[in-house]
Amino acid sequence: YHSKPMPVHARLMDLQSELGELSKEYLKSTSYGTKDFATSEDFLMEYGDVLYCILSLANEVGIDAEQCLDMALNKYAKRIESKQKIDSGR
Repeated sequence: YHSKPMPVHARLMDLQSELGELSKEYLKSTSYGTKDFATSEDFLMEYGDVLYCILSLANEVGIDAEQCLDMALNKYAKRIESKQKIDSGR
């Protein structure tokens, strides 16, 4: 499925909105952190929406999403190897 062209700023706002909806589903499923998290169908649907938005943004700006993911995985692998942790330590 190819969506209609959308300005990059609109794609970014759409992505932010979908991340908010994913967060909302997490909060609902944990009763705002009082219960353990378990995936639900609603959470999975929102996760799929986030992935769709990210891939749509990549398509809109001509980015190879798979190449970007490979670059990030390599960065994290090197970080883990050298620092024994995944965060940037900032």
